[in-house]
Amino acid sequence: MTTALKPRTTRPGGIRAAISLLLLIPILVPLFAAALIWLSERDASRASEDRVLAAARIVSANVRNMVTITLDRLRRMDEALGPDPLLFAPRPGAPGEGLTQLYDATGTTLMANGQRGANVANNPAFVALAGGDPWTITPLLGQAGALRFFGIARRIERNGQFAGVITALLPADSLSEVWSEVSLGVESTVGVIRDDGALVTRYPVPAEGVNLASFELFTIHLPKSADGVYVSAASPVDRIPRIVGYQSLKDLGLIVTASRSRAETADAFWNRVGSTALVAAPVFIVMVALCGWAIMLLLRHERSRVALEVALDQNRMLFQEIHHRVKNNLQQVAALVKLQQAPAQMKEDLIRRIAAMSAVHQHIYESDQFGALDAEGYLAKLLAGLRDSAPPGVDLDWRLDPLTVSPDQALPLGLIVNEVVANAFKHGFPDGKAGRVSVTLERPLPGSEALLTIADTGVGMAEIPSGGLGLGTRLIAGLTQQLEGKSTATRDNGVRFELRFPVGGG
Repeated sequence: MTTALKPRTTRPGGIRAAISLLLLIPILVPLFAAALIWLSERDASRASEDRVLAAARIVSANVRNMVTITLDRLRRMDEALGPDPLLFAPRPGAPGEGLTQLYDATGTTLMANGQRGANVANNPAFVALAGGDPWTITPLLGQAGALRFFGIARRIERNGQFAGVITALLPADSLSEVWSEVSLGVESTVGVIRDDGALVTRYPVPAEGVNLASFELFTIHLPKSADGVYVSAASPVDRIPRIVGYQSLKDLGLIVTASRSRAETADAFWNRVGSTALVAAPVFIVMVALCGWAIMLLLRHERSRVALEVALDQNRMLFQEIHHRVKNNLQQVAALVKLQQAPAQMKEDLIRRIAAMSAVHQHIYESDQFGALDAEGYLAKLLAGLRDSAPPGVDLDWRLDPLTVSPDQALPLGLIVNEVVANAFKHGFPDGKAGRVSVTLERPLPGSEALLTIADTGVGMAEIPSGGLGLGTRLIAGLTQQLEGKSTATRDNGVRFELRFPVGGG
């Protein structure tokens, strides 16, 4: 008797799933490749933007150096002219210094042979210098195919009166070396523009000068930020699309630019894509097999990137908060200055108060505590500084329990400690009397209230901090109110000052 073998059955669902996966692979792989290309293009675009912005900063440093050196050279030439404007005569420049031009107070050109040349009294640069500007920069001059230059001009004064102008004429291709240094490509440019839009110089040198005040750099981007990057659909000089990095030199009245051709960026990108595709073609089958795993890695990479961006935003927010605190503290310093009425003694008090406020920011930077401060460490540093100003024979000691306070609490708390301890030094130990000042910070009971105690063994103060009309008393009262606390001062073999104020956990 024979037994017929039953055919092995398969699960249709498993087969369909396998077929579906096989059908999806030709779709998923191109999608994956497209995602990689998109990320590559995005990274390449960001890298290109970072590169042109870095180039703009390099150009900025070179331009600042060029202007500084030229103004210093003009100053030395000015000194060499002598005190009498009637005897002014141009001096030959050293090799490599370029051309200089000298004008008297009427705008008449002074020639090397003593003769007089053309008058420039109506020239805008001359008018500005005659009106009081110490120096100015003239825009690009000259015609294509001839000598092209721009100028840096300096006002000459004698006995407090305007005596003329001395100008250094610099070649229009002065930026050629820095253009080569930043190496942004054949169609790249570097340039300098005055803050009124007039083109000072550019390399490659354009066919003619131009005013850019009505173009997007001045109308859109500079009002938003003093430096940055933007994409220009067409250059106002030669109509070539470029990625432009710019930086404002406000103290010089200049804007520097560095730009890179978008075509060159695109060519570089597609060259990388082509090279990658050529190398990747032999391993295409392996890529198909690993596409799912690679997508998972890509998603993980994207999540990490987002997490890093969130962390970066958090750090930026914290630094902004620090600057906000510094601003508020400086405003309080200004308020203290306004309260001063007797410059002699009050100057010393002002220095102490400023030091107390500065200690907050120093502690923030040193401890990297931006949202909360270690009051123990902060007050210890403040008291260590006050100890140096203690009268001879007077000891300052402290006992500080661990306590966390906000930056908004740290400043008034430090100022109160500074004020009370300084008052004890000033009023409690006359005629060389020895003694002690003790500071304690504690939480006597569990809860949200802290206790600051400052006691001295001196003779007592003529003005008790809890009352009276003195500046120190008013300051302590105001700071106590800012802390939402309560303060008392009593005489008991000296003065004992207590401050209770609410704190959070910690």
